[in-house]
Amino acid sequence: MAFLQRVINGGGRINREMAVGTGRTDLLIEFNGDKFVLELKLKRMPSARQKGLDQISRYLDTLGMTKGYLILFEIKPSSIIPWETRVKWEDVTHQNKNITIVEM
Repeated sequence: MAFLQRVINGGGRINREMAVGTGRTDLLIEFNGDKFVLELKLKRMPSARQKGLDQISRYLDTLGMTKGYLILFEIKPSSIIPWETRVKWEDVTHQNKNITIVEM
């Protein structure tokens, strides 16, 4: 969380595990009048991506937003999946929401 300290230092706000409807989004960042929803998942199961997309879409619906971020963390060590191939960015549309997926 230390890397987000700059948001706070710049007058922003970070909400962790914020209640959104019947769930809790991992991070809701407010900065310069904008809101950013982030859902974080460990890639333990192949279904983590789909579950994360469904989850963040529900949160975005509840908040009346159309853009969010899904961050997927690979649990396999870098000796198995090197950093050069592990980090990926992808913009997708899911349930009429624009979601940026970051895998690392």
